[in-house]
Amino acid sequence: MRLNLKDFLKSPDQNLNFEGQIEKNETEYVIDGLNINFPVKYSGVVTKLGDNFKLDLTVNYSFDTNCDRCLKPMKEIVDSSLEAYSFEEDFTDESDSQFFQVENDEIYLDELVISQVITSIPLKSLCKDDCKGLCPKCGVDLNVHECDCSQDEQIDLRFEKLLNLFNDEEV
Repeated sequence: MRLNLKDFLKSPDQNLNFEGQIEKNETEYVIDGLNINFPVKYSGVVTKLGDNFKLDLTVNYSFDTNCDRCLKPMKEIVDSSLEAYSFEEDFTDESDSQFFQVENDEIYLDELVISQVITSIPLKSLCKDDCKGLCPKCGVDLNVHECDCSQDEQIDLRFEKLLNLFNDEEV
């Protein structure tokens, strides 16, 4: 998706609102391994800053994953925001997603949106905040029922003496 700025450049308006969505077959970026549910929706505002622009972008998407504690399948919904600035043609560091280039009075939004999706995927997904997970001994889902495993911690005999290390009154 390209955002055309020609009319915006001629107008006295300082802000240009936009919104849209990216379908899976509309993007050249391969993100199949991320289990993204398309369409990826986005909205934002382009603001004039003299000869340059500021872009405030909001991306809404969901992806299929498993809870990191109990391994149940789940859908994670993500709302992510990005603030980026345009740069001159001789600017060479395009690796930072905080910058974008305006070419032929257009902003190529696909790259910014997909980059924001990739960088905003949570490192840990939980089906609910108080998910108890699986018992480390028997593997039963502790959200469903308690297991009969002993909850006493088994101390490795090699480290048993370290248990009392900080209990000395001299320390």
